[in-house]
Amino acid sequence: MEHLTHKGLVIRETDFGDNDRYISVLTEEGRRIEVLCKGVRRRGGRMMNAVRLFCYSELTLYQGRGGKYTLQQADLIASFWGVTESMETYALCCYLAELTGHMTDTEEDSPAAARLLLYALHALAEQKRDRLTVKAAFELRLMAESGYEPEFSRCSVCGEALGDSPWFSPRDGVCRCASCAERLGAPGYVRLIPATFSAVRHILTQELPRVYAFALSGPARVQLAQVCEAYALCRAERGFDSLTFYRSLEPEGAISPTFGAKT
Repeated sequence: MEHLTHKGLVIRETDFGDNDRYISVLTEEGRRIEVLCKGVRRRGGRMMNAVRLFCYSELTLYQGRGGKYTLQQADLIASFWGVTESMETYALCCYLAELTGHMTDTEEDSPAAARLLLYALHALAEQKRDRLTVKAAFELRLMAESGYEPEFSRCSVCGEALGDSPWFSPRDGVCRCASCAERLGAPGYVRLIPATFSAVRHILTQELPRVYAFALSGPARVQLAQVCEAYALCRAERGFDSLTFYRSLEPEGAISPTFGAKT
């Protein structure tokens, strides 16, 4: 067996038996690995607090046949359990972790995804940013870092500049300028409020530490949440139970049945 050391964030935990646990870990390189943690739930177990959900730890692992990992040692580096002080925040973080797990791979590195999630957890644990805008920024930037960056630089029809209030298709990830939308229609498109469009450009162009460093209010805040969630779900090609649970607690910004339907 091969001996390895990884720093990573626990993004999923599953207890089984009397004392054991499986965890999904997003390494600092952005690779998702599955780890068997034998006996960590025994009373007084010294590694228990290092392999809990939303803990960032240094893990010493054995890699056995078939690439399976077994925990040998775990040392806690940082914990984001401040997110559990609010059920809504905790539910949101579970969704962000599940979405990240879906968009990352066991064989390909994505360090930006790991950093993006760590920055989001820090902002939410410290209550430094609005939940709805953190969620939106995370969804949109994660899609971009996963190879699905939407096209916001020019009109997909005429190729000209978009102006300050373009029409955006969450399904296709492209925009139409106001002139082309009026001339051809825009079924399934959403006309972005200027403040929403400005926030989108901030999310996609800023360095990772500053992705969440903005604020929105009123209709633009809600529209950004709807647009980014719709786009993320289209690219992920599935729904998420954790998102459904989060929405049951905090329905603000949820996608309405008529979202994007206007032509």
